[in-house]
Amino acid sequence: MSCGLLWLALADLGQAWLRSGLAVLAIAAAILAAAFFAGEVQLHQSEVLASYEAAGAATFVVQLNGVGDDEIDDLAGSARTISDVTSAEAPYSGIGSNIAVDTSFLVFRNERQQEYLGARTSVLGVDRSFDLARDYYVDLHQINPQAPQIVLGMPLLVATGEARPPGPHEVLVPSGVADYVGVQPGTEAIIDFVYSGAGEPVIRRFDGLRLIGTFDMAGPDQGRFEPFWRFNALRQDVLTVRAEAARVGITSLPIIVSVELFRDFLSFVANELTYRGSAAALLPPRDQVVVRANAIGNVPTAEAAVERLLRDRGLNRECDEQRGRSFCLRLPERNNFLSALQEQNKIGSSGAFFVVLLLILLSIGAAGLQVQTVLSRWRDYGILQAVGFTPGQVLIYYGFQFAVVLSSGIVIAAIASVPLSTISATSLVVAAGLAALAAGLSSLPVLFWPVWRLPAALLRDAA
Repeated sequence: MSCGLLWLALADLGQAWLRSGLAVLAIAAAILAAAFFAGEVQLHQSEVLASYEAAGAATFVVQLNGVGDDEIDDLAGSARTISDVTSAEAPYSGIGSNIAVDTSFLVFRNERQQEYLGARTSVLGVDRSFDLARDYYVDLHQINPQAPQIVLGMPLLVATGEARPPGPHEVLVPSGVADYVGVQPGTEAIIDFVYSGAGEPVIRRFDGLRLIGTFDMAGPDQGRFEPFWRFNALRQDVLTVRAEAARVGITSLPIIVSVELFRDFLSFVANELTYRGSAAALLPPRDQVVVRANAIGNVPTAEAAVERLLRDRGLNRECDEQRGRSFCLRLPERNNFLSALQEQNKIGSSGAFFVVLLLILLSIGAAGLQVQTVLSRWRDYGILQAVGFTPGQVLIYYGFQFAVVLSSGIVIAAIASVPLSTISATSLVVAAGLAALAAGLSSLPVLFWPVWRLPAALLRDAA
């Protein structure tokens, strides 16, 4: 009886092939549209996260107080062993250390005199694993004591030359400085480190450094440096002229040198202070470790692991007023993981709204088609029950027809999606499942509607 009933349902469905075929095509189109739109939403979310991650959204900054220089290297090394951490960098920065740098280039020479053009900037000492575009962060409070303690990421984007950290005898300079002097990568530079935190400045010169590239800094101090002109006679400095109006004070715009060169200067300063009878402790230590998680979503886990590491080393978390051996975890003011997740959720919410709207339209269409089918076959419902079919068998009869139409639409959508690379198998399966659920829930009440009526009432209504 069941096989015969299903065969009869198929034969009846074949007689109305035009309407059934159009319904199948409409369902297939709706599934493809939902799958395509869901795939595009996922792709856009991935692109947004990738762009945020490239800009440093997976990064957080550990600010330290009362921690020795060697211990900071040890902490950074331990942080790198955490599974959710990709890198941990502890660069040397002139900001907050009373260290500036005069970078100059030879522009004229003869046997008696030499002339140089250059600029005073901050300085950054990095190792070979430092990511120029993602690992430079500045506490604005160190530049301006009136500013709040806000950590701002400042990508260093290589403009010309080699896009890598410099070696011991190499240097990277801002493109504005290079353009001012008129030099290209390959030129020899002279660098004068200046420490002004203990009375008379401590100065040491490093010459013969090869300029390997220039960079643009994405930050408020891009192009903010102090130019100068220096005159030498018989290889001795005679005169240095700085424009008083061009003095900028502390700037976040650095030149980039190797960590070995920076440490060489720090050792020189410590020896000089000892020779003067001053305490070498006047030289401020590093106070920052830049930690990057392996994914934006893993930043909270990485933060928790780093905090456990620091607490195990005897450091206390104090962000309002750091004192003693303490630390504070800070997110960058811009391009942090919270902004990335909010942007991702915003895209997901917008995409979900349109997918739900599409499913609602599919539900309305499926329900409307089923209503049309029921009304056109109203008398048939009464006849089937009058000749002995139970309400359950009638429901199976027309429910099977609906299932065949829906399944055919899913199969056609699956076949049509094969050449479409923008539709993934996961998106198609999810879209087909949601479409089947939406169409089924909207059509089920319509299928039950006629079987709740008595056969005599059905025949009387159709007369």
